[in-house]
Amino acid sequence: MCARNFTAPRQARGISASVTLAVLVLAGICAAPGLAGAFDGDKTFAKGTVIFSLEAGGGEQNNIEGHDRISNLSFVNFTPRLSILPFDPIGPGWLHGALETGLEGWFQYYLAPHEATAQGLKAAFRYHFLSVGALVPYVEVTAGVGGSSLKVMEIRSTLNFVLEGGAGLSYFLSDNLALTVGYRFQHVSNGDTSQPNIGFEADTGTVGVSYFFH
Repeated sequence: MCARNFTAPRQARGISASVTLAVLVLAGICAAPGLAGAFDGDKTFAKGTVIFSLEAGGGEQNNIEGHDRISNLSFVNFTPRLSILPFDPIGPGWLHGALETGLEGWFQYYLAPHEATAQGLKAAFRYHFLSVGALVPYVEVTAGVGGSSLKVMEIRSTLNFVLEGGAGLSYFLSDNLALTVGYRFQHVSNGDTSQPNIGFEADTGTVGVSYFFH
């Protein structure tokens, strides 16, 4: 019970830090001069467009499963992504949007409880909502596999699987260039390939830039 009471504030701080980062970055994005009503989402997100993105961020382990003890992991990460728009924008009203599919590198550096690394490759799927002008909300999922030197009570294997789900905002400075800020919920485990395999979950925040090649 005591351990649970100790980890709850850390989880709250992790979520609070991610939200604060998102708000500050979004405020800067919206303050920058942009396309406003001139932005043409259907043109920018046309079928065949290639997108190159660089994103970085960090996060903290949460205790959503209510374990008596957790390792209190914290980390920073870097996730370059190369993707393509396989279809023209679809859907009516506020659902009108475009599907982005691609491959994303996964480079994660653990700061606590000790230094370690994880690296791998993920499939990434992101749906952009195009009915709000130059400010484009999105939802996303990623899934991948990689290697890791992390050795904690939740996981000690060199083979790791990562699953993520999240949401964010892109702000277009031009038809080709966008700044992004987002939140991701991350799950890491070894898929029962070895023991222990409790796995862990984390709240993460990301900031980045995307360039669209038409």
